[in-house]
Amino acid sequence: MPKSFVVKDPYVWLCCGFAALGACLYGYEGVYFTGVSTLDVFVRDFGTRGDDGEFHISPQNLAVMTSMINVGELVGSLLAAPLNDLFGRKGSLLTGSVAVVVGVVMQLSTTSSRAIITAGRAVSGFGVGTFSVTSPLYMGEIAPESLRSPLLMCWQLVLSVSQIIAAGINRSVIHNNTSFAYRFPIGFQLIFPLILFLGITWLPESPRWLLRRGHHDKTMRSLRLLHHEDKHYDAKPVMQNIEEDLEKESSSEIESAWIQLITDPIERRKVIYSAGALIAQQINGIQWFYYFGTIFSKAIGLKDPFLMTLIVFIIQVFVVLAAVLLANKIPRRPLLLITTGIMTMSIFVVGCLGIPGGTPSETVGKVIISFVIIEIVAFNFAWGPLGWTIVSVSPFHQWSF
Repeated sequence: MPKSFVVKDPYVWLCCGFAALGACLYGYEGVYFTGVSTLDVFVRDFGTRGDDGEFHISPQNLAVMTSMINVGELVGSLLAAPLNDLFGRKGSLLTGSVAVVVGVVMQLSTTSSRAIITAGRAVSGFGVGTFSVTSPLYMGEIAPESLRSPLLMCWQLVLSVSQIIAAGINRSVIHNNTSFAYRFPIGFQLIFPLILFLGITWLPESPRWLLRRGHHDKTMRSLRLLHHEDKHYDAKPVMQNIEEDLEKESSSEIESAWIQLITDPIERRKVIYSAGALIAQQINGIQWFYYFGTIFSKAIGLKDPFLMTLIVFIIQVFVVLAAVLLANKIPRRPLLLITTGIMTMSIFVVGCLGIPGGTPSETVGKVIISFVIIEIVAFNFAWGPLGWTIVSVSPFHQWSF
């Protein structure tokens, strides 16, 4: 990482830091609910009383409440492309922030309705999905090429830190028997969009988007603002490079015919590599722990599932940090293949030992959680951060696609 750039252009880092709040939401949203849903007070308020006199939330209802955020994320990520084209990166970030605020307020408004909680999580998910597309896109467009990959890998690092925050907050409220125990973790996520609301006014718009819309003067101002601490910075060559790149896109009609991303063999291969990396990042089996980790730890007989979840995410941060520092020193293809093998073995062992039935043994529980940690370490050393990096080497016109 070039130290001169860090000193010379701190404003770029600051702007990327604000954009990375989307990663905070992405990570926090994926973890906090796994703890909230196991709280006795939450089960009492949103569950139903069974024949044994105890309150329960059925696995079906819990699955719907937990996974509805993924439905919102799917819709948000699909609509993020046209939103970015129409309203720019700042407009899309603002849209995502509003959606998260509305969704959180909906969840805070009830202490009994599973339907409102579910709907609120879907609305919040829309905002998170918008962020998951727009934030890396914005960071990639304002960062110089030499730092694009490290910055996008830092997305996974920020995401991991936010997961620690979520796990820590969950553990801090486990002894509270009022609605505050689940309202505080839900409401805490308001911090991220509210901070972005404050910063959106001074964040410069993406120079690339401005130039595509024909705003040459605004593009020049945006570039100069991003590098205003460098007294010798010349925005004209950078602007000319962006303009030439946009002209190439226009001449090949790539922007006006997205179907060519599928019909053209070369473009199709690029889409398969970039989209495939992000798909593999999501379907490799890691998400089950992020969404049900605390519930799972409790089910296998661990004495303090909240503490175990927190420990796992602390380990994860150090692994991601190591991945960021070593990213350009290890060949990516062998790394992805090796870690995939490790993850496959870990999931297989967890699946074999975790077959339901009988009282879980403490020893078996410890073995299971050990292989869960191995799986998470392998994921965050490769697929976690590298998924975003693989996309960063694709042409810009494919990013929002």
